[in-house]
Amino acid sequence: MNEPTGTPDTGDRQARILDDLQDAVERMHVLSRSPRIVVASGTRHEGARPMAWQVLFERSLGAHPALQYRGTTAMRLQAVLVNGYDSEPTLTPGWACGRLGDALSAGPVVQVFRADRLPDDVSRALVGVIVFEEDGLSLAGVRAIVQELGLR
Repeated sequence: MNEPTGTPDTGDRQARILDDLQDAVERMHVLSRSPRIVVASGTRHEGARPMAWQVLFERSLGAHPALQYRGTTAMRLQAVLVNGYDSEPTLTPGWACGRLGDALSAGPVVQVFRADRLPDDVSRALVGVIVFEEDGLSLAGVRAIVQELGLR
């Protein structure tokens, strides 16, 4: 197998990918199935790389259409869970992106949307939220919010 640069793939690269996936699996806590709410123990800057989180999250959904990711601050988590988004969706470039890694730069709460439902059918676009334990967010706190809102 070749890397994107055209050089042969090494066992080190494959081992690193497996280590990232294992790290993400061990840190992933699913609190709700619809929308899928996942809390990742620790911060977004430690452990597994964003691609591992994206792959695991998408695989946990099963078959799905193309997804878009949007990061936001910890303070916006409850609004995301109540409204389905942190700000009114648009099709302007930069509102959401195709890679979770790009969304992480905006904050520890990552909204995951069905791309085919943005922006017109936003009430049904949110498929999940990935929350990293930063800026006062914790597994116990997010679990309490999810239970309070009756999400399962």
